[in-house]
Amino acid sequence: MLRTFANFRDVGGLTTADGRVVRSGVLLRSEAPQPGDELPTVPASVIDLRSVKELQRVGPHPLADRAEVHHVPLSVQLAPERLAGLPTERELAAGYEKIVRESVDSLVRIVGILAHAPGPILVHCAAGKDRTGIVIGMALRLAGVPRDQVLADYRRTDDNIEFLLARLDAAGSRLPPGSQHLLAVDPDALTAGLDALESGAGLRPHLVAHGAPEADLDAVATRLTRPSS
Repeated sequence: MLRTFANFRDVGGLTTADGRVVRSGVLLRSEAPQPGDELPTVPASVIDLRSVKELQRVGPHPLADRAEVHHVPLSVQLAPERLAGLPTERELAAGYEKIVRESVDSLVRIVGILAHAPGPILVHCAAGKDRTGIVIGMALRLAGVPRDQVLADYRRTDDNIEFLLARLDAAGSRLPPGSQHLLAVDPDALTAGLDALESGAGLRPHLVAHGAPEADLDAVATRLTRPSS
């Protein structure tokens, strides 16, 4: 069994539009942990974005004995095996937009976890690309990170695709031959998701209108960033 993560990374080191720096050791992202994995950084909190159906297949979370695990399902539509049924990359962008619009209550709940849960906080779905990309993108945009850096971090999954496919196969998420291209990153899809989040008055007013306290939004930005040294 593969014991190391394929798509794990700390988003620390990115910079904000006003010159602050995203702290290291605060916000982590990865594919779903598997039993026996060696953790590059041990999280104190986990946000698991997989659907109830996905969780029923895998059993207890392997980090439940050492971390505070929050299950916040976004959508089974972006599970790797469901992506294999999408005919085009454009459908992936539409899936991002749909999740952002239909899962705003879940995103508001995630804001609260990012603001108050003990850290480091690990965010993951199955592959650590689509649902994780939406949540990490939202968090980084709340912190003031420009979109080009958010998209650059998202693109880093492409460097890990071969190992990631092997990890998913070992975990039972097998993609049909010829569908692996949908696991590759699609910046247009994340752009569509961010557009949906930031349309109208902007990201913060959108989240506040759906119940996110202003104090939580401020807390996320404060927690994730520090002044440049």
